[in-house]
Amino acid sequence: MEPESGLCFKLVYSDWYIKSSEKRPFGNMMPSKIREFIQESIRRDLNIDCENELQKGQEEKPIKFDHSELLNYFNRNFPKNIVSCNQIMDDDFIYIYPIEIKTNLSALNDINKFNLNGEKYEWYFKNHIPEIILNNLKTGKVKILINCIHDPLYDEAQIRAFEVQLNKLGVDGGNIIFLGGSKFSEYFIKHPTSRVKLYSGHLFIRGYLDQIKEFPCVGNLGYICELADESDLNENIKRDYKFLCANRTMEKPQRAAMGYFFIKYNLKNEGLFSFIQSDSPNKIQNSLSKVFKNYNEEYLDELIKLLPYELDTNDLELEKKAHFGSKNNKKEWYNNSYFHIVTETYFGPNVFLSEKIFKPIANLQPFLVLGDYLTLFELKKLGFKTFEPFIDESYDTERDSYKRMELLEKEIIKLKNMSIDEIHNWYYSIVDILIFNKKHLYSFENYECFESIFEQIKIDYTTQKHTQWNLQEKRLL
Repeated sequence: MEPESGLCFKLVYSDWYIKSSEKRPFGNMMPSKIREFIQESIRRDLNIDCENELQKGQEEKPIKFDHSELLNYFNRNFPKNIVSCNQIMDDDFIYIYPIEIKTNLSALNDINKFNLNGEKYEWYFKNHIPEIILNNLKTGKVKILINCIHDPLYDEAQIRAFEVQLNKLGVDGGNIIFLGGSKFSEYFIKHPTSRVKLYSGHLFIRGYLDQIKEFPCVGNLGYICELADESDLNENIKRDYKFLCANRTMEKPQRAAMGYFFIKYNLKNEGLFSFIQSDSPNKIQNSLSKVFKNYNEEYLDELIKLLPYELDTNDLELEKKAHFGSKNNKKEWYNNSYFHIVTETYFGPNVFLSEKIFKPIANLQPFLVLGDYLTLFELKKLGFKTFEPFIDESYDTERDSYKRMELLEKEIIKLKNMSIDEIHNWYYSIVDILIFNKKHLYSFENYECFESIFEQIKIDYTTQKHTQWNLQEKRLL
């Protein structure tokens, strides 16, 4: 049987349920107690938000019990290629058994926990692999795909530990695929004999556009969310603020650094800033030490006293000051400030693009990125324009975190010392770039990051001729 529609993959799911007369797959590796809870909720028409009940309200949420864009991609493009275990056949398809990781890769190796109806359950991943899947993993007919594309790959120890664990079950590492939101080629420097496959893609560029399609709408903070657009531009009206920079937690080095700059350069009246959640002095100190070799203790003390510093979340309970995503876009803030300081998700060696970088693009603002090495380079590869020579963007090509932060600090100082008139005039001199970037963002409306990923997986498995295990070549594909 030849692969249809040019796609030689099928997604395999172990367990299914019926809802609204439609057969749907459960997320793989879902414990039976949770399946029973969902099925009973559907049968009795209890109208329970199972995702919220089982995951968002839980402290431990290792494996996703729902689905990610991976399944949506197949549903949109290849719905017939979503199959159950008994549909695995001796054909020329590559069968993929996807596992959706919600938090981090420790879920694959450590004990997992969840609470349900007042009871606490514990389970190990290796004990829940269905026998039919395990047997097909051993032969190479099925590949297990660990999907955490919503986060970068960085935990080399957990990746290697999972490969070793499956090796003990008789599964070759070549049948293990990890899919993340960033490249992780340095993994193989530390583990040159590892046979796992690592792939990456930018999920949020399409995900962000899907969310803002609903604008204008009431967001999760209670106000109307809508984007700034060309009709809001007026060269005759000066804005009140130079900067816009929203931060939630202070546990990440780049956000602690931005809080430190806020104090050090007295930016309170220069822009709209938020640092919503406080943290222990030791944790903030530890975060700062990752991007500063030396820092002023007095500024650190002032920052700790300042936190939390809020714009629109003062009345929320602490546990609700999270998971904002794209549904908190206050148009007035963008129209009353010129320049966006993006504190991205990570400040590491591999580019991870979240919705944070696309917010200023969608709202017609230039930006500085406290983020990963080569973030701007990646944006330019995707076709976006950046802001040299006005901004010295050499920080983007500096791999060393300390030096990168030094270069970013210089640009913040430069912008801080400029007058509103100077920034206003520069802003309107680059309006054509801002409009171009926004229009270009919308060109990704139908972008499928999984398309190129699966094309590469196909190439790797169809050209794989070397093996340390006894299989017919057709099973390696």
